[in-house]
Amino acid sequence: MAQLGKYSLTSAMTNKNAGTCLWCFGTYEGKEYFIKEFLNPKYPYNDKVATEATIARRKKDCEAFTEEKLKIYDRVNTCSDGNDVRICNFFREKTKFYLSMEKVESLEWEIRDFCALPEYEKRRLCAIIAHAVAGLHNGRLAHADLKHENILYTRTPNGNLTAKIIDFDSAFFEDVYPQQTVSGDQVYFAPEVWAHTGGMDLHLTCKVDLFALGVLFHRYFDEGRDPIFPTDTGCQYAGQAVVMGLPVTVSERIPADIRELLTRMLDPDPEQRPTAEEVFLFFQPEEAKQAIAAAKAETPPVHYCCGCGRPMTTPGEFCEACLNPVVTPNNEPAAQNNGGSYFHRAKDLF
Repeated sequence: MAQLGKYSLTSAMTNKNAGTCLWCFGTYEGKEYFIKEFLNPKYPYNDKVATEATIARRKKDCEAFTEEKLKIYDRVNTCSDGNDVRICNFFREKTKFYLSMEKVESLEWEIRDFCALPEYEKRRLCAIIAHAVAGLHNGRLAHADLKHENILYTRTPNGNLTAKIIDFDSAFFEDVYPQQTVSGDQVYFAPEVWAHTGGMDLHLTCKVDLFALGVLFHRYFDEGRDPIFPTDTGCQYAGQAVVMGLPVTVSERIPADIRELLTRMLDPDPEQRPTAEEVFLFFQPEEAKQAIAAAKAETPPVHYCCGCGRPMTTPGEFCEACLNPVVTPNNEPAAQNNGGSYFHRAKDLF
C-alpha cells in the first residue's frame, strides 16, 4: 500500500471532477480521508538544475501559496459548524503540496437527483446550504466556486438528508484588496466576476456567492434549467448576460415565493442581493424564524481577533490562538486579516 506522509493510500490519484488538481483516498489511525494534490506550485526539492535565483523565486512563491492557504483553511475551520467540511491537514511531500479532510460518505447525485426530491426537502436542503455559506461570510470569506459539484449530499445517522460544502481553493477574503484572479465554473460567475476577469478594477465581495446560489437554486427548482436570458447573441451564462446588458429572469415554473427570492439573488447590483443568512431564514418555517430571532437577541456580541479573525464572545487583551494583541468589536474583523502567526507556521513546511 502506497504511503503519502502519514496517510496510507487506498485508491489511485485521479482528476475526476477535479479541475486542476488530483485526489485520492487514504487512511490514518483507522479514519478515512480525502486527499487533494495541488498541481502548482512545485517546491524546488533537491533541485540540482535550476539556478539559485530561480530556486529562491520558486521558494518565495511556495511560501506565499502556503501562507494564503493556511489563512483560508483556518478561517473555514473556525467558521464551520460542520456543514463546511473542515480541512484536517495541509502539508508538503517533496515537490508537491497536499490537503486532507475526513472522507464524507456522500450520495453520488447529479442535479436531476436533487430535482426529483419533494419541494419541502429541496427547501430544507437549500436552507442548510445557505447556512453553511453564511458561516463563511460571517468570517468575511467568499467561497467563490459554489456549484453542485462542490456540495456533498449525505445522510445523517438518523437518515435525514444533509448538505456539506467542499473545495475552498477559490476562496478569497472580502476585506483584502486587490483580490486574486477568480477561478471557478463560469456558469455560476456573478456579473462583477465577469467584469473583474475582463480587467475591470472591482472590489469583489461575498455577494458573488449569492449570485452563484441564485443560479444553482434556479437549476434545483426548474429541472436543471438556468435562469432565462437571450441566447441568440452568443451569450452562454447568466452573469455574462448581465454584463452584456441583457435581461435575466426567473422561470415561472418555480414557486412564486422562491421566484421572488431568486430574482433578488440574481440582481445585477451586488448590494441589492440578500445575504446568505437572509436566504437561510427565507427557507425556514415561521416558527423556526421566530425561535432564531429570539436566540439571536440573547446572544452576546461577537468580537474578532484582528490577526486571525477568530470570533470571541469575550474579548481579551490577546487572542489565545495567535497572540495578536488587538481585538475589534461589533462583528468587524480588521480590514487586512494579515494572519498573526500564519507566516511562522508556513515556514515550518520549508
